[in-house]
Amino acid sequence: MTDLYLYQTVHVARGRALHVAEHAAVLDAASREWFGRPYTPAAATLAARIEALAAAERYPTGVSGFVRIELTEEGLERLLPAGVSLYDGYAYRSLQPTAATIPYEVPFSEFPTSVREAAAVWARRAAERTGAEVAIRCDLEGYFHAAEDAPLFAVTGRTVLAAPAGPGPESVERSITRRAVQAVGLTFREEPFGTADLRRIEELFFTDHRGITSLSHCDGQPLMTFLAERIAGALE
Repeated sequence: MTDLYLYQTVHVARGRALHVAEHAAVLDAASREWFGRPYTPAAATLAARIEALAAAERYPTGVSGFVRIELTEEGLERLLPAGVSLYDGYAYRSLQPTAATIPYEVPFSEFPTSVREAAAVWARRAAERTGAEVAIRCDLEGYFHAAEDAPLFAVTGRTVLAAPAGPGPESVERSITRRAVQAVGLTFREEPFGTADLRRIEELFFTDHRGITSLSHCDGQPLMTFLAERIAGALE
C-alpha cells in the first residue's frame, strides 16, 4: 500500500530555517482535513530541529539547503534532508526550461499530499515525451494551475497574475511571491489565465522552495524573462 503523507520543503539559508510557522500552518490545515488530527508544533522548536538536521548533514552555510517535513496519517513526523543549493538564499535560477501544458485534475484536493506529488511526477514524464522539461497543469478548459507542483505566475505589463487560490491556507511559495511582487512595485492579481492567453503573456515563472524559475517557452510560444529576476531578488 502506498504511504500517504503530507509534505512541505523548508528553505534553510545561512543556517536559518525560513517561514517555518507558515509551513507548519499549511501542514496543520491539511492534517485536519485529511487525517482528522492537528499538527501544532512550536515554530521555534521545529525551526531549531530543522537547523540541527541541516548542521548534522553538514550543509554549507555559504549556500542554502533544504529540509523536507513529511507527516503521515498516523501522525508521524519525518524530517528529511532534501539537498543543497548552488545559491545563497532564494534564487533566480539560471536555467530557463521549456514547458508543455498537460491537462489533468489533482485527485481529491489541492492540499500538499503524496497523491498530488505523484500526479505531478506523472505529468512531468508526459511533458518530457513531448520534448519539454516542465509540465504545466491545466484543466479541461485550458486554464493553468501549477508548474512542477509549484504555484505558477504570468506577467502582463506590470501585473503579475496568479490562478485563484483554492481552499485552505495559501502556500508559502505563493505567499512570499505575492509579497515580493508588491515589494518591487508591481501589481499582483488573482485571475484565471491559460492557453488562450499565451500570446498576451510576456513571462511565465514558478516559485518553489529553491526560488524562481522562468520558462523560456510554453507549448512552443517564446517567453521573456525580465521581471521574474527582479521579483526573485525580493523573495527574502
